[in-house]
Amino acid sequence: MSKTSVLQDLLGIQGWRIVQNGIRIEEDGAVTVRIEPEAGQGHFCSRCGEGVLFAYDHLPVRRIRDFPVWGRASHLEFSLARLWCPKCRAVVVERVGWAEPYARRTLRYERCVASLCALMPVLDVAQLEGLDKNAVYEVDRKWLERREALREGHDVKRLGIDEIAIRKGHRYATVFYDLDRREVIGLVASRRERAVSGFLRRWGKARCRGVQAVCMDLWAPYLNAVRRHLKRAEVVFDKFHVYTYLSGAIEEVRRHEQGIAQGDMAKLLKGSRWLWLRTPGTLKRKQQYTLAEIMRVNRRLARAYVLREDFEGFYECQDVEEASRFLTAWTARCARSGLEPFIRLAQRLRRWSTGILAYFRHRITNAVSEGLNNKIKVLKRRAYGFHDLRYFMLKILEATRALPPIEAVGHPQT
Repeated sequence: MSKTSVLQDLLGIQGWRIVQNGIRIEEDGAVTVRIEPEAGQGHFCSRCGEGVLFAYDHLPVRRIRDFPVWGRASHLEFSLARLWCPKCRAVVVERVGWAEPYARRTLRYERCVASLCALMPVLDVAQLEGLDKNAVYEVDRKWLERREALREGHDVKRLGIDEIAIRKGHRYATVFYDLDRREVIGLVASRRERAVSGFLRRWGKARCRGVQAVCMDLWAPYLNAVRRHLKRAEVVFDKFHVYTYLSGAIEEVRRHEQGIAQGDMAKLLKGSRWLWLRTPGTLKRKQQYTLAEIMRVNRRLARAYVLREDFEGFYECQDVEEASRFLTAWTARCARSGLEPFIRLAQRLRRWSTGILAYFRHRITNAVSEGLNNKIKVLKRRAYGFHDLRYFMLKILEATRALPPIEAVGHPQT
């Protein structure tokens, strides 16, 4: 095999060949390859794809970035033909399968850059390839959008709705999950009712009618939007958010007691915050002794702790009827406890009891969303934040494997 044929095979572009003495090394070490169409090759209209045999004229020589060669950056130099298309009845530029019109990079090199962006931040890819960070961002977003366009729609029977902090200053986004497939299906940059309703409206009436249950936290805007658009779905309030409200109640009691404590009691309560929030089985012996000593001398904290521990039996109930009786008795004890935070908690749980008890019919939680939220947080930290919400959403879909692989995007024609 001759040297020319070897280089031609390495080029890998059918219908084009390397011109004689067309390879040169630039001062910066990059490789530039001059190519031209092989004799007898026809042309294709970039608008309609019509085949045309003869060229009208040729454009000036272009130079675009190509896939690296032997560890060196490489470029292709070529001249595209202009042709008269009888179907479009206009003079147009020919279409080639390995580069898009006016592109500065070949399709195969863009695919390489987009693949790297799935493994490392945009800034690192830009530094590795010697590209501008904005160029890398544009390439990554373009290929992510192409992958999203290939994403197959499917019916969602159990939907999860949760919030995630996207910026400092209590800036939140709402994330929608398919709890069965364990994947993200959408995101809006707000947790207001209008934003959630807008997503569900765009999602479509057919898909909304197919949802049987929705798991979410006790947040009125979510509930209002769900009742308006997911009329056939039963609302299930996430049990982890219920436990969050319970922990908040006992923490409020502890802060109050520590604020009025004096002398030995103040010393005993100091630094005890996490003792009240941890599961008893995870406490060390010294921590168990400290907790028991506090409850021995402070009846209000002892009462709050006993209420918290008794609530652990709620989600162990076997059916809705048993859970309803448990919740009624427990909230009555809270109302008689004399502890204002637990009185308010009892009122809240009674108000939302229908959604809380629905857990025992569907047995779903947002544990899947919490796990995916961790991936989203890692992605956000790795990129030092995202200013483009659309791009952030696409990266979330990629990180949670909700997009088809990049190989699914049609290979460039060669």
